Amino acid sequence: MGTLRKSSQWLSLSISNMLLLISPLSWSATTDGQYGVRGAALVPCAVYEKERREQSELYQMLSSWVDGYISGVNQQTTGVFDVSSFESTELLAALLNEHCRKNPHHTFFSVVTLLVDKIAANQLPEYSEKVTVSQGERKVLLYRETLRRIQAKFHTMGLYKGEEDGVYSAQLQDSIRAYQKSINFNPTGFPDQLTLWRLFYDPK
Repeated sequence: MGTLRKSSQWLSLSISNMLLLISPLSWSATTDGQYGVRGAALVPCAVYEKERREQSELYQMLSSWVDGYISGVNQQTTGVFDVSSFESTELLAALLNEHCRKNPHHTFFSVVTLLVDKIAANQLPEYSEKVTVSQGERKVLLYRETLRRIQAKFHTMGLYKGEEDGVYSAQLQDSIRAYQKSINFNPTGFPDQLTLWRLFYDPK
């Protein structure tokens, strides 16, 4: 959580731009894209921000709702294995909160749909195994395809010259460190959430 707080200023700038450049997912309940929404997802953003601050039971429920919504998108969207290629519930919650802080009258549901449409740009069309990426005490589960995409991205940037095999090698760690240095992040070499968000969605 501390890493997300430290990067809140950058996150604020990123979220301001990202939700405006979105194309909708290709699934809906009716031909004109309308469908009914029920329950807690209709709460205003102001409520979500307050409940997140208090880490309340409602906030926990809304976080679980986001995971359920993404699972539903995965199930109902043709040609999609996972619309979320690496984004953790914690990262999505921080992005939602930042948008809600600036737009308290938006509904929680409307912001979730915008965010999911955004991350769909890097969706996984096919199954990919998950592998444990570890560095000291830090561990994260990532799709092997996500690691391969990181390698491919760095390859085009001239930061990586190894095989695009989806393996978290020493060479890939060095590439991540070099990239993190270039964007003034702590050069850990670990593929944390904010590093990946910056790499795939906001390379400036």
